[in-house]
Amino acid sequence: MSWQDLIATSRLLTTTPHPNTQPLPDSLRRAVSTAYYAMFHALANSNADCLVGTPYDALTEHAWSRIYRGLDHNVAKRSMQRDQILFSPQIRRFADTFSQLQDARHLADYDRSKSFTVSETLTWIDQAEEAIQNFMQASADERKMAAIQSLIRGRGN
Repeated sequence: MSWQDLIATSRLLTTTPHPNTQPLPDSLRRAVSTAYYAMFHALANSNADCLVGTPYDALTEHAWSRIYRGLDHNVAKRSMQRDQILFSPQIRRFADTFSQLQDARHLADYDRSKSFTVSETLTWIDQAEEAIQNFMQASADERKMAAIQSLIRGRGN
C-alpha cells in the first residue's frame, strides 16, 4: 500500500460535494484511522526496503513480504517509544506521532461516542504526512535501526 494514497484518501474523507455541508462523523473517523494506516504502511515498507532491499527474485520477494507483514501494531508502538534517545529528532517525531495517532485510531475505530471535528482530523492527517516525510529523509542506516527496533519484541513487551 502506498502511504501517499492513504493520506490522499484521508483528505478525501474530510471533504463533501457541497461547500456548506459537513462530512459525516463516520467519514472523519475513517479519515483518522486511514491517516494512522498511512504511517503504519510507510513504516512497514521502509522496514522491508531497509532490511531486504528491492526484491529481485522469488526468495527476496518472499523475504520482503515477510518483513512487511511482520510489523505488529502494538510491538511497533512500544518498541519505537522505548530507547528513543538513540534516534534523531526525525525518528523520535515519527515514533511520537505513530503512538498518538494509534491511540486516536483506536478511539476512531472502537469508541462510537468519540467524535472528531474537521479541523482535528486535518491536523492528524497533516501530522502523519509530515512525520512520514521527515522519517523518509532519515539516513538508510538510521531507518534500518528503526526497522529492527520496530520489529523485534523486547523483553517486557
